[in-house]
Amino acid sequence: MSIVTSDAILLKKNELRETSLLLDFYTREVGKIRGVIKGIRMPQPQFGSLFEVFTLDKITFYENKNKDIFIISQCEMIDFFPELRKDLEKLAYASYITELIDQTMGLGEKNAEFFDIIIDSLRFLSQPVSAKRVTRIFEIKLLKTLGLMPQLTICVNCGGNISPNNVKFSIKSGGALCDKCVTIDAKSRPVLAGTINFINHVSLAPMEKVSRIKVSNQVGRELERLMSEFLNFHIGRRFRTMEFMKEVGVL
Repeated sequence: MSIVTSDAILLKKNELRETSLLLDFYTREVGKIRGVIKGIRMPQPQFGSLFEVFTLDKITFYENKNKDIFIISQCEMIDFFPELRKDLEKLAYASYITELIDQTMGLGEKNAEFFDIIIDSLRFLSQPVSAKRVTRIFEIKLLKTLGLMPQLTICVNCGGNISPNNVKFSIKSGGALCDKCVTIDAKSRPVLAGTINFINHVSLAPMEKVSRIKVSNQVGRELERLMSEFLNFHIGRRFRTMEFMKEVGVL
């Protein structure tokens, strides 16, 4: 790979030694990368915000002898998302979004459309909107990107018709079950029509069309529980940021 310059979201950082950092970025040009930046005199005020998680940067990088770890030669901040960092709830949800990306995206999986979804989500969170609703939107977009979208318009087991007002959702099966198939999962449960409509609409519509969607408190609570259980089951990980939010009372 030649030298690449790309917009990038910082996902994770670790200090290698006094003047070097190991950084994970999600980039527009090549997807997720892991790279080393050298010659950073730590700590210095001008570097403090540059290497904060979910900062949007423009980076230049190239291959090292170890092709899994790049050399980052330049890093210039584009957006620090300062409004997020003034609000504990929004900061927590932005950190959760970052952790989701880090845990689900493999190195080198390029997806420019998904990169734009990440940026849009962080910018929406910076506005006076519901942090929970923006996060649910991001979770749905992530599931679609990963090919894990739940099947909600027909039965996930037999392909039969589903009544939108009588949906039984199976976390294990990955979608709705018709009346004939509902017995294959004893843990399947009824789901509100508003929840189904929200998931279907968000999965299909562009980000600018869904950021202002409002839902009832009942649908919001159901979406939160459903997305959490679905992600934990199908991704196979529990997320530290989510546990932290429970501890501090953000959830």
